[in-house]
Amino acid sequence: MHKFYTNSGWTQIEGEVGRNGIDGLYYKKRNGVIRGVLIAESKWNTSRLGLSGKGKTIRQMSQEWVIRVLKRLQKYKPIPEYSSILKLVQNGQYRARLFRLKPVGEESIQISIYKIKNKGFKTFEKIKERQLKPININHPSNSFEKGIIRAYNDCRRKYLHRYLPSLPDIEIERLMNDNYIQPKDISRDHL
Repeated sequence: MHKFYTNSGWTQIEGEVGRNGIDGLYYKKRNGVIRGVLIAESKWNTSRLGLSGKGKTIRQMSQEWVIRVLKRLQKYKPIPEYSSILKLVQNGQYRARLFRLKPVGEESIQISIYKIKNKGFKTFEKIKERQLKPININHPSNSFEKGIIRAYNDCRRKYLHRYLPSLPDIEIERLMNDNYIQPKDISRDHL
């Protein structure tokens, strides 16, 4: 996801405190001032956006959720960009996207991008904006696809190290080479 957006001219800034927060927080400057904000959340296959807050009433990626995360980021790391981004979000001047990566068959992945249109603080609707053609993991056809697969593998490697810290590198690499996509991850309509 990061490569996709940074290649489109967005500047990435840290969006997480620990393991919680915004998966992708990006901005664009014009004449030295932040003029564009993009909030993106990435999900694998059929994973859903979560609920948080007291009583689990605040939907992930809603305006209220984004504001709460930005305020936490400001406390954690008070840099000027967070203040500028927060003001734009509070005024509803930002873009929100759901970036979904889904297996297609046994050797391909597909990226779908959904526009999240806020309809108030806690609710929104998802509108499919773009669906890229499936990318063969073992045989990407161009430099864009190669970059996406490289980023995909880097992310998988990072999470394998994070969740299986006791495994030696050679075992991590074996997992990387074995079953990119497990049968349980493949949606029924592609079997």
